[in-house]
Amino acid sequence: MALPSYKTLPPAKGESNLDYCRRLEAAGHDALFLHNALAHHFQLPKDDIKHCLDQFPEARLRHVALLTKLHPSRSAYALADKLAVNLGMTLNEAKDWALAHDTSTLNPDQYRIRPTHGTAAKLQ
Repeated sequence: MALPSYKTLPPAKGESNLDYCRRLEAAGHDALFLHNALAHHFQLPKDDIKHCLDQFPEARLRHVALLTKLHPSRSAYALADKLAVNLGMTLNEAKDWALAHDTSTLNPDQYRIRPTHGTAAKLQ
């Protein structure tokens, strides 16, 4: 089932932009959805939208996950660049979010360091 458009989910009467974002994030929307909804319903400048979205890390990670799912072979740089463009952040911030997504989805068994035979003896 597709999620509704941000245009069809207006803020409740008297709802602040932060409360509105909390409601949308709790409903499972990603940061791009929140970004577009804030721009449409509150006509906030890009800097204000970015600072508002700083308070919703789960929505940002959802957006990174969506970008990764859409293009799993995308390079780390391309992922960070796309994230920066979509959410109006710097490339360095976007790299941090891409890395945060990677570490949140790591399989510990896949990255476990296993001792090799004879290594301890060679180090003595």
